[in-house]
Amino acid sequence: MITDFLERESAEANKKFRRLMLIFVAVVGAAAAVIYWGVGDELFDFSDERTARLVTVLLVMIGILLICVLTVFLLTMRPAKNGKNLLLPLRETTPEEAAKIINREVAEGKILYEETLDHNIPAKHNPRIVLTPSYLLLIGYSMEKIRAIPRDQILWIGAQIGYKGGPYYVRLIIFTREQMLDCNVNDIEHAKRIAEGLYQYIPNVFRDLEWQDDHFPHMLEKLYQTDRDGFFALLEEAEETPH
Repeated sequence: MITDFLERESAEANKKFRRLMLIFVAVVGAAAAVIYWGVGDELFDFSDERTARLVTVLLVMIGILLICVLTVFLLTMRPAKNGKNLLLPLRETTPEEAAKIINREVAEGKILYEETLDHNIPAKHNPRIVLTPSYLLLIGYSMEKIRAIPRDQILWIGAQIGYKGGPYYVRLIIFTREQMLDCNVNDIEHAKRIAEGLYQYIPNVFRDLEWQDDHFPHMLEKLYQTDRDGFFALLEEAEETPH
């Protein structure tokens, strides 16, 4: 019986993956049926050696496809245990240890913040962001995997928007001392609301900088990537600014 948080999330991700596989098989089957109905007589004219060889190859490919689908179904019947569905980008501990902490905090009702990443998709199908006392979790963003970022290693979170002259996108960017992480969000205002919600627990240290605007996250990203010492100097200056 599935009892802990990460196993439940794994079971739900596996269910979605199986659903996608069924849709894929149905589409392939429908395409094969249409082809057979349209050119079946010519296709299965085995008096032609090349046609017979082509049909044999197609049947082998279909067989391999069915074997792969069956294998995926068998592998996804059981949810991942002991944190095997966790991605730890900062490699600060083992998946097993991280899973113990996350499962315990969720079981104790210590979810500090939770929100979907796309407000146009029903919640049960929607990737979401979850904050516990120890981890920020990006759930459903990588299908069966959950990215877990230690809360105490997060320096700043902001909404970043594609701007004039570049590609349009909306995403949350998450700065840590080791690397910058991001996840896509579908709506500008929704991304800002998520950032504001997280600032209750992960302070917005840059909020009092007078020159902060919508381009500020892009500037921070560039500074982080090209001058890490400069980024930390700016962070230290912001933290020392009286609020």
